Amino acid sequence: MGIGVFLLAKFKWAVALLKWTKFGGTLITMMISLGAYASLYGWKFGVAVVYLIFVHEMGHLVAARIKGIPTSPAFFIPFVGALISMKERPRDAATEAYLAYGGPLAGLISFLPAVVLYETTREPFWALVVFLGAMINLFNLIPVSPLDGGRIVSVLSTRIWLIGLLLLGAYAFYTHSPLMVLILIIGAVSWWNRAREGYRGSLLAYERTKLSELRDSVRRWPSLYSTWELKQALQAQVDIAKRAQETGGRRRLIPFLQDEEKLDRERVRMDREFAERTLALLQQWEYEPVQYEEGDPSRPIPSTLLLETGEKAEANIRELDEELNRYRTYYEAPAAVKWKVLAAYLLLAGVLSAFMLYGHRIMELYR
Repeated sequence: MGIGVFLLAKFKWAVALLKWTKFGGTLITMMISLGAYASLYGWKFGVAVVYLIFVHEMGHLVAARIKGIPTSPAFFIPFVGALISMKERPRDAATEAYLAYGGPLAGLISFLPAVVLYETTREPFWALVVFLGAMINLFNLIPVSPLDGGRIVSVLSTRIWLIGLLLLGAYAFYTHSPLMVLILIIGAVSWWNRAREGYRGSLLAYERTKLSELRDSVRRWPSLYSTWELKQALQAQVDIAKRAQETGGRRRLIPFLQDEEKLDRERVRMDREFAERTLALLQQWEYEPVQYEEGDPSRPIPSTLLLETGEKAEANIRELDEELNRYRTYYEAPAAVKWKVLAAYLLLAGVLSAFMLYGHRIMELYR
């Protein structure tokens, strides 16, 4: 701590420079993690762990660079690991699997020099490096999102996430590790969100229908002779939706088992919201003064209110179309791609398992 205070006092300019450089956050958090590990387990262990994690993350960055996906620099978290974030969503699960696979593959390469060093020096520390490297990357291959394994097997089927959650839950119960519990919670949320995409897709499709109706309706308003019938129809929709909501009750519905009833309830809610919104917009438009080009009554200027409403509805429709298309196609992949992903996943897991047993067997000799 004394050395750290001295360095901060003498080299404030260097710290400020690192903070504002592209990889300043990586270097600073790397040093913090190194200090945390070294304070408990010694500097050699700290250097080894930070090195193994760094190379793993660089594997993700290289894979992202190959696929043209921008990412943030690596950010280290003591006793948790490190992470990078993608600045844009991959176009499909196969691309995301490619990015995920890059980490454990680079992790495998990272500890291969330690194998050579142990075989030539017989220093047990290098066996520890091999064991740690294999264990860290094998752990990341557990088929649970957001771990790398979960993102890889999503190309095969996201139902595998549930198997991974059960395995991780048993391991968390056995180890009482807060980190395992945190990953288990995040994994459960990811699995739930994926399982509910069908329901959310139905809601989005209905919302898209209502937006299309609103867009088409406002386009017809300037040609209406009278808005009386339209206002009566909208008010009737509001009243019908209100009565349906009052009689439908507010009891909680069970997901999956009562999704149809829940969908009906949500559709009624959207019917009422869009009818009220359209009615309010219609009334606002009626009180809007009409403007004419050069004061000519035969050349009315289109209403800015209606134009903005139509443009906003069109933009929302495009966003919904993109989201619905992602729901339909994101996890689709040809059979050949699935077989390649499965073979690569099993091969990497097998090699990492073999090296972990190799390192563990050597460490047992020096216990």
